[in-house]
Amino acid sequence: MHKLEIFPGPVSRKNPFRLLLVFSVSIFITTFSYGNHSQEIKPDSGAPQAPGKKSYILPDSFANTWRALTPTRTLNPAQWKILPLARVYDEYGLQKIVSRSYTDGKNRITVDAYEMRFISGSYGLFTFNRGNLPKNRIEDFFGLYLLSVYSDRNNYLPSQSILDELKKVIPQKEAGQLPVLPSNLPAEQNRTPAGEVYLIGPEALSFQKKFAHQKDLIDFTGGVEVVTADYSNGSAIMSLIVVEYQTPQSAADGYEKNSKLFESLSQDEKQRRVLKRTGNYIIEAVNVENSTEAQDLIRKIKYTPRVYWEGSKISNVPIQYRPTDPAAIEEASETALIIIRTFYWIGVMITAAMLIGVIAGGSFFYYRRHRRRKLGLDDIFSDSGGTVRLNLDEFLLEPDSPKIKLLRSKSSEDRETETKDQS
Repeated sequence: MHKLEIFPGPVSRKNPFRLLLVFSVSIFITTFSYGNHSQEIKPDSGAPQAPGKKSYILPDSFANTWRALTPTRTLNPAQWKILPLARVYDEYGLQKIVSRSYTDGKNRITVDAYEMRFISGSYGLFTFNRGNLPKNRIEDFFGLYLLSVYSDRNNYLPSQSILDELKKVIPQKEAGQLPVLPSNLPAEQNRTPAGEVYLIGPEALSFQKKFAHQKDLIDFTGGVEVVTADYSNGSAIMSLIVVEYQTPQSAADGYEKNSKLFESLSQDEKQRRVLKRTGNYIIEAVNVENSTEAQDLIRKIKYTPRVYWEGSKISNVPIQYRPTDPAAIEEASETALIIIRTFYWIGVMITAAMLIGVIAGGSFFYYRRHRRRKLGLDDIFSDSGGTVRLNLDEFLLEPDSPKIKLLRSKSSEDRETETKDQS
């Protein structure tokens, strides 16, 4: 047996494609890591930082004169629902009540902060209370809060400046828009100052003596809003109520109920009332002395539909009516760009790997051919690769004639010939 060695010495067995694969994976990891790092948001060192979120509403001190005497006391819904006006508070969307006492060294005051769900609730509760406040209490609404300040002694009356100073130190939450309906009331000179009341439920409406009968006529489901105001009419005070329904159908039903009640009144009572529908508004005036003047005033009320959502958070809008969230669009576009960029670089690396493979493979091929030609091996072998073929045709021996086994039956001539051979 002959052993033929093409190259003297050991032959290298390293696979160049393994090195190429490791090199390609390293490029991919480096490129992907750099792309993700470039997408990170770097904070601007020069931008002002937002202050830490306060865990309280009422501060320890304000106006450089008032200092807290007691810690804050918070009433959750389970606690404030035992109060006399709990149902009214619930209609306006009360969330909690925070209370704290302060002193300036001479006088003592107590501050109550009613946190509502929407600004319409804080505004509505403010209008509901302001006509019945005692002399030692003042109130004002501030965003989602209704601020109430009262003293424990009647000889000291809190001033508006205390509320103004509190507004400067209380952390303000995003509140949204004020209700539009009260702004549609005619701003006449004969209107009672600060006399309008904004209502969004039957419990608060039942406290309005002149319109308590409307409690059973108005269906407040579906976002019905009500506003009342007082105007001078002749020598009397005329009370006006405007009910805004959300659909023409509900407005028609409400007007039909009021018409039936109006027709059931006596003639004298009818003359002292005015009932009218304008768009989705149902307008009624009671205690009318001058009917012509009342009609002129009511004609100034124009139905101005306006669609808006209470609150300023996207979660305050029902899902089916929510506008497209810009942050979600930006996040989706950034994700799409990262995916596209990833596949782009994968394609680039695959193409680069193929090119490098062709170049590396061709280089190895021609380098080995060069070495073979230099050693003169291409004169012996016809192929230019690394295949070895042994030409042993001349050394093969011809085999003996094989014995052929015949399957046919022997003839008489064959038997005679076989007998002769044996003899």
